Amino acid sequence: MQAGEWTPLVTALVPTYNGAEFITRTLDSLAAQTWPHLEILIGDDRSTDDTLEVVRRFAAAHPNTRIVERDANLGWLRNSNDLMARAEGELMFFAFHDDVVAPTYVEELVAALRGNERAVLAFSDLEVHELDGRVELHVFDEMDGLRTSLERGRVMVRRQGGWWVPNRGLFRSSAFAEVGGIHPNEQGEYSADWTWLLGLSLIGEFVRVPRVLCTKYYTAGSLSKRWPHDAAQLLALRRSGIAEITRSSVDPGEKLRLAGYLWRRVYGRRLPGGIRRTFRRLGL
Repeated sequence: MQAGEWTPLVTALVPTYNGAEFITRTLDSLAAQTWPHLEILIGDDRSTDDTLEVVRRFAAAHPNTRIVERDANLGWLRNSNDLMARAEGELMFFAFHDDVVAPTYVEELVAALRGNERAVLAFSDLEVHELDGRVELHVFDEMDGLRTSLERGRVMVRRQGGWWVPNRGLFRSSAFAEVGGIHPNEQGEYSADWTWLLGLSLIGEFVRVPRVLCTKYYTAGSLSKRWPHDAAQLLALRRSGIAEITRSSVDPGEKLRLAGYLWRRVYGRRLPGGIRRTFRRLGL
């Protein structure tokens, strides 16, 4: 198939829990997409409010919608992984229940991936509405033009600025299969989207569309607002980053450099010589 003819099925992944008050605007933004080949896959994580009733009404009016009703609460990470495994689209994206995407979101991001076969993810700039009413623009341009896994990995391991913005992007289902989904760390789900994006950055390029196609509305119940962000959480996250690098398919020398950088941030010293030799011997 010629690149210009590529019209893949895209799956919008909607992991939701107790979002009855605001999920309708998210779903309406999905219904308004200009891209004709769209599957909407909703995973209700055993909500205790009226979320399930809201999404059932939406699905009744939109036949391209599937609902997964959980028997038990899985948490956002396991809910998201299960949705990715169930998705039928060649491409997919997270439509979190406090996000709203522009009508041309899918169309423009598909075009960005169509134009770059080396890319695994395309994303836009992000507008964020904070709890105190502030509206902020978040731009993550540090990955622009980076061709090698080492360059991209160096950016992601620093975990600076708007590293999380690409998680509102469109990615290839083959990338999910290669990375193996979102991995928990020793502290559970804390910032696990970072290791997920780190894993993606090691297998392909990120393409940024330099305009706002997604808007996030923080609520009092937003998960990232409730994480403690303490030293134990951060150490566990960095250890998980080392594991993400180790399990990747990048060149052993690049693994050593990236894992060594995180090791210094965790332990304040270089990777021990024995570990470096093990990396080289096993080709990790």
